[in-house]
Amino acid sequence: MQSPKSITEEQIRTSLNNSIIAGAVGVFFFMIIQNGPIPLMLEKLGASGIAIGLTATLFQLGMMVQIPAAFFAERLARRKSFWAYTSGIARAAMAIPGLYLLLAPENPSPAVWITLACIGFFSFLSQCGGPVWFGWMADLIPEDKRAGFWARRQGVCMIVCVVSVALTGWFLDLFGESTLAGFGWLLIFASVMGVSDVILHWFVLEPEPAPSNRSLSPAKRIFQPLENRDFLFFTLAMCVWFFGLGFFAPFMNVYLKSTFDVTYTHLSAIQLSGMISSVISSFVGGYLINRMGLRSFGLAMVVTIPLFSVAWFFLDGNATGLLPIIGIVPQPVMILCISSLIAGGVYAGVGMLQLNLLSTLSPTEGRTMAMAVHWTLVGFVSAVGPIAGGWVKDYFSVHPIDFPLYAGTAFSYFQLLILLHGIMIWFMMLPLLLQIQKQEGEWPIQRAVADIFILTPLRSVRNIYSYNLAAVNYGKAVVKKNRTQRNS
Repeated sequence: MQSPKSITEEQIRTSLNNSIIAGAVGVFFFMIIQNGPIPLMLEKLGASGIAIGLTATLFQLGMMVQIPAAFFAERLARRKSFWAYTSGIARAAMAIPGLYLLLAPENPSPAVWITLACIGFFSFLSQCGGPVWFGWMADLIPEDKRAGFWARRQGVCMIVCVVSVALTGWFLDLFGESTLAGFGWLLIFASVMGVSDVILHWFVLEPEPAPSNRSLSPAKRIFQPLENRDFLFFTLAMCVWFFGLGFFAPFMNVYLKSTFDVTYTHLSAIQLSGMISSVISSFVGGYLINRMGLRSFGLAMVVTIPLFSVAWFFLDGNATGLLPIIGIVPQPVMILCISSLIAGGVYAGVGMLQLNLLSTLSPTEGRTMAMAVHWTLVGFVSAVGPIAGGWVKDYFSVHPIDFPLYAGTAFSYFQLLILLHGIMIWFMMLPLLLQIQKQEGEWPIQRAVADIFILTPLRSVRNIYSYNLAAVNYGKAVVKKNRTQRNS
């Protein structure tokens, strides 16, 4: 641990690069544990919708320990050690259900509750170090490099996400539908990569944190960050955002698998399509934030998100389509891949908004507690989302609605989840973000939307065309020069 004034620019640059490398390694853990394979595994084990939703709920409920952990962490001389021990043990525990599936394949049913128990243990223990890590990074990253760092880190991590999703789908299809061994090996591999992320983070510098004001009462220290109006509205907006994600996301792959009988490779293709645009969005996002302002960039993302949900109402399980590399696929896979090519970048943009605003709006003094308060409120509200989504799924299983969509596909619980998610975004999250104080020089939201989704793509096409034209002219000039030299 070093005083911020004694840390050189070279040390900061090296530490930030190490954090990016560690994050890229850790992505494998989070993509496997939190992004899709576990709900598919539980569905295969015969778990109910509420049990599947409970996996996401447990991840969110773990955030409830962040405030008590922050009181403890603020007294520590080294935040890094506390984060490393809690995160390392928590991630190692996620190998247990994987080992069970491999060692007891003849009796897989207990794996449902073993998995839920390990997720609960992982969530509550790892979240103890959550505000510590965010506070540590906020202290380390210079303000003028914040947008660029988070854009670069998220971009690199999204590239690794693409690799992770591609390998996950391919790996599970190797084992077929008759065994759960593929899921077992995935959980073990995820655990190893998660612990490796912790080890690599040991080479990230830890600046000395600003001391917290311990003369204040515990209640005052908890509620003080919320006295900042912008921080309060930002936190409430993120509560709505994560509630909405938990409401539908755990059931997306389950719906596609059970309704259209798509393969794991098809599910990976849909995720990959979204991640391709996420990579582009992450790298371009830093430039756009500096150009139009963080608030305007985020509002432009939030306004457009519900528009991409329309694709879910035009799926036809009896038709096929064509995708590059993969070939002929079910029409739902093709439609969702096309939609995800843009939607993934928009979702990534909201992620960048949160990372930047969380560091920008949290106070320097008592930053660990501010981070804990933010994530605790987000966890408390969003934990209800997956349970609510699971209840809707189970209710529709007993009381289906006879309402055909495009090509006869039945209106299901998932279409209702998507509709309600869009309502939350436009009528709850967006008004909250609009309450955040506008900074000088920020663009109007209409201009930001037009620039991001119309003008920026057109400029990119123009630049590509100009580059190709210049390359062709250069090639012609070289050929002409060589001919002249030969003739002479």
